Amino acid sequence: MKKFFLISFLLFLAGCEQPAKPVPLPENNFLVIAHRGASAYAPEHTIGAYELAIQMRADYLELDLQQTKDGKLVVMHNRFIVNQQKEIAVADLTYEELKTLHEEGTGQRQTVLESAEKTNEGLISLEEVLERFGADVNYYIELKTPASYPGMEEDLIAELRDFGLLDGNQNPPRIILQSFDRKSLQRIHKLEPDIPLIQLYSFDKAPSFKESDFQKLNKYASGIGINKDVVSKELINQFHRHGLDIHPYTVNEEEVMRRLYEWGADGIFTDHPDIGVEVKREER
Repeated sequence: MKKFFLISFLLFLAGCEQPAKPVPLPENNFLVIAHRGASAYAPEHTIGAYELAIQMRADYLELDLQQTKDGKLVVMHNRFIVNQQKEIAVADLTYEELKTLHEEGTGQRQTVLESAEKTNEGLISLEEVLERFGADVNYYIELKTPASYPGMEEDLIAELRDFGLLDGNQNPPRIILQSFDRKSLQRIHKLEPDIPLIQLYSFDKAPSFKESDFQKLNKYASGIGINKDVVSKELINQFHRHGLDIHPYTVNEEEVMRRLYEWGADGIFTDHPDIGVEVKREER
């Protein structure tokens, strides 16, 4: 009888689904991630900013996502919009309402480069970005405050799948997702384990990561994004020893880009993708 229960227990364990390992990112690369597009030269999170980033040969377009009351995923950094000196949550507005308020509040936005089209400065949805650029570019998408938008993870994955961006094994991966929200990333990993995930951090001083921290990260994340001011060569090496990539943000100074490249950082978020691409080309 004991033997029967032991065999049954072993069969049960064998049938239990084991969590998939996080997807490794490409080795020996230095990703130039266009932070909200080429946002030093055109209004952030606009078609114009993304077109410039593509022209500058950025490796990835970075998008921030919020979600409207009617479920539309919109490319927008803040979860509130100001109207008549009052903050209104994006989650409390329909897409059309948000678009109207957004357009009313962007009259003074100016492009830095004459080549950036001012007609491409309005609020855009994720759907519009994907329709415009499709599978011709790579996307590095941040889920902003996903706890404010129940079901956001499922909606995002469904939209990416509809555009065929999760099909097959791509190298480099077509999609990378990031968030400060650990639970949201863990949820995505269970839903779609083939998407590389980046855990975001922000620190006031140099952080100290324990072995238990790396064990937790290795269950769902491919790497981390972290503010550049606390990054050191030792920190980069520590993450590499645990099989994790590190992408500092937001790096706009050429000398800092070169230093991070020499230290072995795996990529940078930058408002100046043209400078990042040039540094990458020269350092190789």
